[in-house]
Amino acid sequence: MRLKDLGERAFLARLAPLGYPKEAPLPPGDDAGGVWAEGRAWLLKTDGFLYREVALRGMEPFEVGFRGVSATASDLLAKMGRPLGFTLGLFLPEDLEEAFAVDLVRGAAEAARRLGAFLLGGDTNRGEEVALAVSGFALAEAPLPRKALPGDLVYLAGDRWGRTGAAIRAHYEGRSLEGFPEIREAGFCPLPRLELLALSGLPRGSLDSSDGLAETLWQLSELGVRVELEALPLYPDVLAFAGREEEALELVLYGGEEFEAILLLPPEAEGEALERARGAGLPLFRAGRVEEGQGVYLRGEAVPRKGYAHFGPREGLLPG
Repeated sequence: MRLKDLGERAFLARLAPLGYPKEAPLPPGDDAGGVWAEGRAWLLKTDGFLYREVALRGMEPFEVGFRGVSATASDLLAKMGRPLGFTLGLFLPEDLEEAFAVDLVRGAAEAARRLGAFLLGGDTNRGEEVALAVSGFALAEAPLPRKALPGDLVYLAGDRWGRTGAAIRAHYEGRSLEGFPEIREAGFCPLPRLELLALSGLPRGSLDSSDGLAETLWQLSELGVRVELEALPLYPDVLAFAGREEEALELVLYGGEEFEAILLLPPEAEGEALERARGAGLPLFRAGRVEEGQGVYLRGEAVPRKGYAHFGPREGLLPG
């Protein structure tokens, strides 16, 4: 079967168990993989992308390198792993200007630095076009799997919901982001949140949102639960950019690339989680709850499943 017929999710499901350790701290196919060592979980994640597929209009190589490390770090932090180091695999045309490649790596190094981690080298290869593979490792005392039980509360961490989607929409529509500084920042230099670590030990589960909120919640539902969304964050700048609430909701649900976390909290942990989040400066938005059943719903209406896919129909915007 060809990959475009199989689809990305089905393909990953076939690949994930191959060679994966039975007693790993996270199940195969989660946002990151890992092994136990001396009672602690060492997590590893690799992300790869073509430069042309992620560079928004006006983005510089520095910002693309920054985004590469952010994408990898987001998966590690969603699992409550503290990033320690990153490596880069670069594919570069031989006629590329040196300054371009150096700025790309400088951006990656800056993102690692802002996460309290290091850039530890990597590999360079000749390629037909610019592409990056970013690997990162992290240490986690209590890694969070993709897990939820009926009754759990759905919280959205961070404040890039809808903003990243607006930046991507502006790219495809040729719109200026002048007057929308937070939207531009969300799209060009998103940094995953170390503040998530302040909640360690409280959530039951967590997922990175890079595939888009709707798609990620559908992936959660595949574990055998129903997600009931009661509200979504609608920031004034996203509403102003979108023009209508319906369009703003589309940006929140299907934007993708937020590099934020979706948290599943037992109700008894809600109070302490909110207190810790306030202390750490982490925005939290209560979006809904988990119930018995299956599917994803917003105020009782089914949320269509669509998002970016590397293989098969591409209904989203950028690769996660």
